[in-house]
Amino acid sequence: SINNISTTTGAGSTAGTDYVYNVTSGTFTLTMPTAVSNTNRYTIKQSGTGTLTIATTSSQTIDGASTYTINAQYQSIDLISNGSNWIIV
Repeated sequence: SINNISTTTGAGSTAGTDYVYNVTSGTFTLTMPTAVSNTNRYTIKQSGTGTLTIATTSSQTIDGASTYTINAQYQSIDLISNGSNWIIV
């Protein structure tokens, strides 16, 4: 599932789906779904300019932090769940 986004949004969570988010421009937040029992892979790329904050739900983390920021054009990350939190791969 490829999604072009340019506003604050929540990431999808349908089981068995790999998600790709292409951020076109702007400064906003993408909120990850729960990492608990989530088997999806998420690729997030900042194609435009601006700052993208990736947030988590509840007290979950991304490599130990509550948020992750992409503020450089063409930077990307891949996230998968370890069953309770998000890890960058």
